[in-house]
Amino acid sequence: MRLFRRLIYLLSFLFSPFIYLFIKLFSFIKIIRIIPLLSNRYGHLVMNPEIYFLEKIDNKLNKKYFDIFFYSKYGICNLVVFNLWKKKIKIFPFYLIEPTYNLLIKLEKQNSIHTIPYFQEKTRFVNIKIKKDTPNIKLNEFQEKNCEEILNKNNIDIKNIKYVCLFNRDDAYLNSFKNKKDWYYLSHHNYKIKSFEYVAKKLVERNIFFFRMGAIVEDKFNLNNPKIIDYANSSFRSELMDFYLASKCMFGISGGTGSSIVSMLYRKPILDLNANLHHLVTFLDNSVLLSKHYYDRVKKKNLSLKEILSFKEHEFKKRNQLDKKNIEMIDCTPEEISEAAIEMLDRLEDKWEDNTNISELQNKFRDQNWQNIYQERNGVKNYLHEEIKAKYSSKYLIKNPNWLD
Repeated sequence: MRLFRRLIYLLSFLFSPFIYLFIKLFSFIKIIRIIPLLSNRYGHLVMNPEIYFLEKIDNKLNKKYFDIFFYSKYGICNLVVFNLWKKKIKIFPFYLIEPTYNLLIKLEKQNSIHTIPYFQEKTRFVNIKIKKDTPNIKLNEFQEKNCEEILNKNNIDIKNIKYVCLFNRDDAYLNSFKNKKDWYYLSHHNYKIKSFEYVAKKLVERNIFFFRMGAIVEDKFNLNNPKIIDYANSSFRSELMDFYLASKCMFGISGGTGSSIVSMLYRKPILDLNANLHHLVTFLDNSVLLSKHYYDRVKKKNLSLKEILSFKEHEFKKRNQLDKKNIEMIDCTPEEISEAAIEMLDRLEDKWEDNTNISELQNKFRDQNWQNIYQERNGVKNYLHEEIKAKYSSKYLIKNPNWLD
């Protein structure tokens, strides 16, 4: 099979100039676009096609496109999601399409009309109105019933409980890739799973079940409580169940990992613990935010929000860059995480009310220089924070008012 793919890839490479010429000539009738799908990364596989559809709805230009996608040569991380999207868009093997795409990019760059510029980077809803929309993919009735039966066999009455999904990030999943790589530059996003024991117990006290999600993880999460479920290490974990649980949860707790994107796809509230403050999901109005602390080793203090936002997105997102600036990422404490999660729960259950002090602090958070955070490609700026809709952890702001100065 591998030999066959290599042969097809070679033939595709040889014919790519003729295919490219056909694409250019055919553009008088319809514009053919070739678009790479980052199928080996879960968050990108889930969200990039969703944004593609939302942009089509939002796009007022009535251009006639014939769009062709191809999956990554590094594989497909979740066949359930992949097959759901195959029903919506035309996805071809990389060995058929990639040579023509590479030629196209080499000749015309990313500004070609025959692709979607930087499509692989489209993982954010920033400029898209998502409140009124429903996801473009969903499980069928048989798939959902199958998941429910499996959960019931494991003594989880999923239709009659409320539950939260934890999407924690560690190095185990990335280190499992066949193509080995040094992932140090992303390691500041990681949390040890013990950091979430306290919040799990607090949510269980409110009769909320707690699912530790994941496929390949470093440590176990066994707290000897039937309402705290180490799903990542369970016997019933599957690609289908990953999608089902994430799409049905009350809210998700995310460390910036791609597995949380299914919950975002289904417009579920997110407690976003993304270590990179520049990438917090400020555009989701039903979410709560809590970043790690940026500790300046030279000044011997945590940086304020204003100081953090003074750095450009591209110069402050990798651990190597932080090291050069003598910035250490300090994990939020279990208590800080728990306070933010309980605030999320209280808001969802209409048990939370912002008093005058909290409202002023939240306004002060929103009024920071978020416009400084953007990605730039070929002179075009993509602003990551237009309207700040999410709330930052109120307890954290109350306890650390100087962070906003």
